[in-house]
Amino acid sequence: MGDSVTPEIIGNMIRQYFSQERPEEETIQALNHLRRVLHEVSPFAHEPVDCVLWVKADEVVANDYNPNVMAPGEKKLLKQSLEKDGFTQPVVVSEEKNHYLVVDGFHRQVLGREAGTGKRLKGWLPVVCINPERKGQASRIAATIRHNRARGKHQITSMSDIVRDLS
Repeated sequence: MGDSVTPEIIGNMIRQYFSQERPEEETIQALNHLRRVLHEVSPFAHEPVDCVLWVKADEVVANDYNPNVMAPGEKKLLKQSLEKDGFTQPVVVSEEKNHYLVVDGFHRQVLGREAGTGKRLKGWLPVVCINPERKGQASRIAATIRHNRARGKHQITSMSDIVRDLS
């Protein structure tokens, strides 16, 4: 019987690969590739949070239908949280042809670009992509509303406009 591949062997190979000098963008692309491979074989492959990727912040685009608003005090608290605790919750996006469209986490992605946090993240943002079957605009809007309703405040007029558009 031949040598079998173990998690320890794979781990050592990964460490060896990443110990080599390479541009940071290439390192991030390699990490994202490995995360996608692990996600493919994961027992949780249908859960978006199983695959957090790092993408360039300028590839993340706000949607044009988010009715969620954040009070100045809450925004300040979110900024402090990102600065002191780091990103503990990725931005939820829909992977489109040439960009990532925000489904949830508009304020996190805005603050993730600002001076302190943006500098620390070097122009990158952590994202999870919604399941591909959720890609139509109506599905994305519904997902945004579900995420927002779970914890945010809504502008009544904006929410009414969205509900009307979905009908």
